[in-house]
Amino acid sequence: MIGIVVFHVLMVLLGLGIGSRVVPVERVSYMLGYLHNTIGISTPPLDQVRTIALIWIGTTIIIVDGCIFLLVFITKLVN
Repeated sequence: MIGIVVFHVLMVLLGLGIGSRVVPVERVSYMLGYLHNTIGISTPPLDQVRTIALIWIGTTIIIVDGCIFLLVFITKLVN
């Protein structure tokens, strides 16, 4: 339970840091470029880096929450 809360707090803080421009765009671009190269998709231009990073953060939160919800839902059905 603590891990889930820590994950959400860190993701929200990262999103706030990127959205409020505390984190430099070059650092965000580097992290996003690494992620995109790993997946095999093209990297976004510098003017769209912050938006795409926030989309990735939101998507990650939704996927993790969905997996946790399904795990809890399925385990309750088994009992």
